[in-house]
Amino acid sequence: MRSSPVNSHSDYLKSGSLILFFSLGLGFIADYLFNLTLSQALSSHEYGDYKVAYAFATLTSMIILLGGDRVAPRVLSGAIENKDRHYIVSFLLFYGGIAMLFSAFVILATYLGGVLHLGKTDVLGHHPLMIITFVIPLIAIGALFSRVLQSAKLLAASNLPWRIALPAIKTCLLLLLMSAISEVEYWHVIVTGGFTVAAIVIWQWHKIRQLDLISADHCRTNVLEKRRLLSLSVPMMLAMLVTMALNQIDLFMLEILADEQDVGHFAAAATTAHLLPVAQVTIAGLFLPLIGPALDDCPDSAKALFLQAQRLIVIVTVILTAAVLAVGPWLLTFFGDDFAQAALSLNVLTAAYSVWAMSAFASTWLQYNGKGRQVMIIGVLTLLTDTLANLWLIPELGMTGAAMATCLAMFVASALTWYQLLIMNTGKSPLQIPR
Repeated sequence: MRSSPVNSHSDYLKSGSLILFFSLGLGFIADYLFNLTLSQALSSHEYGDYKVAYAFATLTSMIILLGGDRVAPRVLSGAIENKDRHYIVSFLLFYGGIAMLFSAFVILATYLGGVLHLGKTDVLGHHPLMIITFVIPLIAIGALFSRVLQSAKLLAASNLPWRIALPAIKTCLLLLLMSAISEVEYWHVIVTGGFTVAAIVIWQWHKIRQLDLISADHCRTNVLEKRRLLSLSVPMMLAMLVTMALNQIDLFMLEILADEQDVGHFAAAATTAHLLPVAQVTIAGLFLPLIGPALDDCPDSAKALFLQAQRLIVIVTVILTAAVLAVGPWLLTFFGDDFAQAALSLNVLTAAYSVWAMSAFASTWLQYNGKGRQVMIIGVLTLLTDTLANLWLIPELGMTGAAMATCLAMFVASALTWYQLLIMNTGKSPLQIPR
C-alpha cells in the first residue's frame, strides 16, 4: 500500500530536518574555520581584498543565472515527480547556456578592466577580483546541479557538499599551502578553491546521471515556456539580491570609502552573523520542493506548509540571534586582537540579518504566488536605501556605518514584504506595476 502524501511529507520533513540542521551546524563551523585559517595566512588588508573578490564571484554567479537556481524547486519538483526527464535537461541547457554566455562577458569585461588599469581589476595590482572571475561559471553550474538534487528531495547530496565539504577541503588545502610555502598568496587560495568547486560539480553531475534524473534525448522548451520561466526566475533572482547584495555592497563601498583595515574587520563580522541567513535558507530549502507542487495541486496545503516553515524559521532565528549576540564578540577575537573592534558592527549586523531572516521566506512565498513584480520593486527600494545610507554613514562611522546601513535597508525590505503579503488578497497594492 502506498503511503499518503501527508505521511510522505511528514517523513521527508523529519529526515530532511536532521540533514539540514546537521548541515547548518557543521557547515557554519567548517566555514568559520576556513575564514579563521585564511585570516592567519593573509593580512587583514589582504583578507578584506579576498572577501571582496569572493563576494563579487558569489553575487555575479547568481546574477548570470537570471534566477534559474531560484526557480528550479518551483518547476522541477513536479517534473521530477512526473519523470519528465526531457524537461529537466531543457531547463539545464537553457539556464546553463545563459550562465556560460554571461560569464564569458564578465570575464572579458574584468580582463579589459585589468588591461586598462581600472580600479581593483588592475592586472599589475594582482587583486583577486581579476583571478576569481574564472571560477564564476563553475559556481553557477554547481548551483543549478544542486537545485536539481534539491528538487528531487535529495537534500544530503544537494546541500552537504557545498555547506560542509567545500569549506572543509579548502581549509585542509590552505593548511597544506601554509606548511609547504613561506607565503600564501591570493591566487593559491583561489586556484585550490576553484579545483574544489570543480570536483563537487563533477560529483553532483555524476549523481544526477546515476539517479536517472535526466535523459540524453532531450526536448527543448518552446519560446513561450522560456518566457514564462524568465518571468518567474528573474524576480526571484532580484529578490535574492536583497539578501546577498546588501552585504556585498557594504564590502565594495567600504573598499572605496573607508580604511583598508575596515574591510577585513567588517568581513569577519559579516561571516559571524551570516549564520542567521544561512539558517533561513537551510529551512527554506527543506520546504521548497514540497510547496511548488502543492501550489499547483492544493493551495491550502501549500499555505499550511508555508506557515509551518515560517514558524520554524522564527523559532530558530530567535535562538541563533541570542547565541550570536552572546558569543559573537568572543568569536571575533579568534581572527586576531584587532578584529575585536568589529564587535559593535557584528551586533548591528546580527539585528539586521535577524529581521530579514524572518521575512525572506515570505518574499519567496510572494514570488511563488505571482507577485514577482512587487518583490522586484521591494528589492530596488532596499538596494537604493542601503546605497544611500552607506554613502552617508561610512565616511563618518566606517564599518559601523556600513552595518547600520544594512540594518536600515533590511528593516525597509522586511516591512515592505510583510505589507505586501498582508494585502496580497485584498486588491491592488501601491507596489503594483500597471501592465
